[in-house]
Amino acid sequence: MNDPDIIDAMLQRVRDQCPGLATVEEAWFAEPIDNFDAQTPAAAIYLAEDGAASEPETIRPTQRITLSYGIWLVTKRADFRPQRQALRSALMGWEPTEEHEPVAYRGGQTTDIRGELIWWREFWNVDTWLRG
Repeated sequence: MNDPDIIDAMLQRVRDQCPGLATVEEAWFAEPIDNFDAQTPAAAIYLAEDGAASEPETIRPTQRITLSYGIWLVTKRADFRPQRQALRSALMGWEPTEEHEPVAYRGGQTTDIRGELIWWREFWNVDTWLRG
């Protein structure tokens, strides 16, 4: 069975397309941000969930699924809008492989504001096929 997860490609895409980010890591394996001046703006990306987008096909072992990726953006207030826009420009409509549909924005929210720092989390969906 193939693994449709595109986390490595997404990390590389954000690194390539968002040069203003000081740190881009997979959230599950990211080091804590100890030096906010040197390590932010930061993006921590993770596979948040996947789920069936249709019933399995009966003729062949395939099923359409939706992968959802979360991105934590940690940045100073002055950098928030430009870095959020850079992420959106990098990901909106990006087609990671021939087997994946274009990436689509699902939504975002502020999760914390402390002094000059904003913690923003947004989610991106991509549809693909799970193949047996």
